[in-house]
Amino acid sequence: MQRLPFNEGWGVRLTTSPFLEIMGQAEPPKPITLPHDWLISQPRSAENEPGSLTGFYGEGVIEYVKTFQAPSVADGGRVELDFDGVFRGAMVYINDSFVGQRPYGYIPFSVRIDQHLKPGENVVRVETRNHADSRWYSGSGIFRDVDLLVGRSVHVARNGVRIKTDSASTTLAVVDTAVTIENDGQTIRTVTVRNDIVDVDGAVIASETDAFAVRPHDSSVLRQRFAIDNPKLWSADRPTLHRLRTTVTDGDEVDVVETTFGIRMLEWDALRGLAINGESVKLRGGCIHHDNGIIGAATISRAEERRVELLKEAGYNAIRSAHNPTSKAMLEACDRLGMLVLDEFTDGWTTAGLGFGYGLDIDKWWRADLIEMLERDYNHPSVIMYSIGNEVADTGNQWDAIRGRDMVEHIKAHDPTRPITNAINPMMTVLHDLKAQVGKADEEGGVNSFMRDFSELTKDLVSSDLATERLAEPMSQLDIAGYNYAYGRYELDIAEHPQRLLLGTEGVPGKLDEIWDLVERHPQVLGEFSWTAWEYIGEAGLGADKPAAEAFFGNYPWRLSATADIGVTGIRRSVSYWRETVWGLRSTPYIAVARPTAADQEELAKSIYTWSDSLGSWSWDGHEGTTMNVEVYSDADEIALELNGVVIDRQPVGAERRCIAPFKVVYQPGELTAIAYRSGEEAERTSLRSATRSAQLAVVVDRDVVGATDRDLAYVDIRVTDESGVLHVLRDTEVQVAVRGTGILQGLGSGNPRSEEDYSAAKTVTHDGRALAVIRPTGPGEIIVEVTSAYGAAEAAVTAR
Repeated sequence: MQRLPFNEGWGVRLTTSPFLEIMGQAEPPKPITLPHDWLISQPRSAENEPGSLTGFYGEGVIEYVKTFQAPSVADGGRVELDFDGVFRGAMVYINDSFVGQRPYGYIPFSVRIDQHLKPGENVVRVETRNHADSRWYSGSGIFRDVDLLVGRSVHVARNGVRIKTDSASTTLAVVDTAVTIENDGQTIRTVTVRNDIVDVDGAVIASETDAFAVRPHDSSVLRQRFAIDNPKLWSADRPTLHRLRTTVTDGDEVDVVETTFGIRMLEWDALRGLAINGESVKLRGGCIHHDNGIIGAATISRAEERRVELLKEAGYNAIRSAHNPTSKAMLEACDRLGMLVLDEFTDGWTTAGLGFGYGLDIDKWWRADLIEMLERDYNHPSVIMYSIGNEVADTGNQWDAIRGRDMVEHIKAHDPTRPITNAINPMMTVLHDLKAQVGKADEEGGVNSFMRDFSELTKDLVSSDLATERLAEPMSQLDIAGYNYAYGRYELDIAEHPQRLLLGTEGVPGKLDEIWDLVERHPQVLGEFSWTAWEYIGEAGLGADKPAAEAFFGNYPWRLSATADIGVTGIRRSVSYWRETVWGLRSTPYIAVARPTAADQEELAKSIYTWSDSLGSWSWDGHEGTTMNVEVYSDADEIALELNGVVIDRQPVGAERRCIAPFKVVYQPGELTAIAYRSGEEAERTSLRSATRSAQLAVVVDRDVVGATDRDLAYVDIRVTDESGVLHVLRDTEVQVAVRGTGILQGLGSGNPRSEEDYSAAKTVTHDGRALAVIRPTGPGEIIVEVTSAYGAAEAAVTAR
């Protein structure tokens, strides 16, 4: 079927009454372009429930409305609306007739609408709601892309092309294809199907044509097999993509569908671990939530692509979609850029954490929802593994744990090409036993509270006989045993189950050096996914050091988790450079300076979910004479630290010392330099320079030219700097942003985890000297972004075409 973009021309409003409509008292819809997150523009309040879990955003029932012309469809063909995700409880109406629904907010789905269309103008209305349904910020609305699918009576089915690499080497690949043709007509039809495999240069490298018949109101599958000489294989390091062009004719051309895929072989065993195209791969992974920071949950394609670009630059080669199916846009970016994906289904099963979560619907919907995920994601080479859940308490109950086996078999029946895991926290598996010993879990913090307050108990518990007994059933179901915060079980499992593969599906940052040693020494241990790679809204203050009297999460106005390697504005934090060093990807030393207020931190309760709040800066005006805590991350033998050319100290470093060399330095402005020594010789050096007294505004746009489409964005980095461009981290100021030309301000904010600013407003306060404006094109032309503050004004120009 032809796929037509359907993101433009929508309006959104609070769901209204038909009686108010009749009386003309209904609120008119506000014009918007999809993808759209309604919730991000709503006011936050300390009174909103469930409070810190959702970043103190509220709830609501809203509706999206669009008037459109009925498409021209020949010979009684089909029209579908294809949604990549609607959060949550979507109800779809055409001309006020109900046509379909989907409870789960993260799952793709489609509704057939041709039978409800009338000639000329038609109205589609989509009702959505959110209410205590996620353990993090969910957003609300049609937050992913929508397409209109239009086809003649004989057509390629939606998700009707499946491509599998049967075998592959550098000299020969064998690719199997299966194309499902649907016939909505009244008579049997004979069609001809031609499949062309097109390489990255646009050349057709293999073709095959067959004719076959399809019964009326039925479907049929054509399977073809292709041998390809000297193929260009897909991998994370070389993400070469191909296209399968499918042409269907019955005298006339009736359908053309192009499907992107990668030629790659995936294997897993206890001797090589995970292998792609015969090469063993260790997963340098990170967990990511679905939201895009200051633009909320709107999964605009460029936002997803930018996240993948920055994660790759930071050394990651894999992401875990925590804890739900990710967007199609994210998978396409991972395919293009070479990022491996652990594709996760859901957070919990029937005992999901909040009262209105997917647990209400899973028993009825999980089979259909899994099929939607599998069929959409099957051809994406980046998807290397499925996870059937996250921290599922059901695994501790034998009757409920068997549901995992049902899910695994359901997946295997539809996709046997990828391994399956389950992100199991042993503490959740024995939660009911544990509660009998230590009392009811803290109602606000849940499992996270246990892991903070009973850290020693947790450490012993994950490798206990009780945990081993409870884990027997859920782990026996899986191709790969997924463990959250349980690397203490790895060597125990390897001794008891030498053929078992293990994966750290979730881990705290401060233990990476210990974990990575296990990953490198044992082929059965495939890698580690950090919590978390990219900052997210919700679980507010989870990673912050806070007064012991404060809640496990942060009190209002906390909004962000404060756990990630990379902040919501895309800025790498200190832990990211330490992680890159431990992975063996970075030789240049990194200087991390604790804030001058860090002396007070000893009075705060430490979070296991964070690293430190240090910065790569030596600009601390007003703190002259203060003793600063400085760490240098390096895999060298020694680090010498100099201030203004004078050696402060020289410390051993390297893997034996966690790649961290600590120093104390009395602050004075100038240049702080770290020099790495290997075998007694200087090898690398890096420096931080203090900003001068002058301060001015600077703006840097990520790209000069963007696409004039609803799926592109421009990112404008706003900075307070001196005349040489050195950042002032202590001179935060309010900035105002105005956009002229063919663009709008999609979002504006900073990395401040406690800010009260509205991300949809045109002003914000910088944090550590920076803020970020996100611009969305409205059509071709020039876009001018003007930024003003107490430090002056600056502007950036972007061309949309």
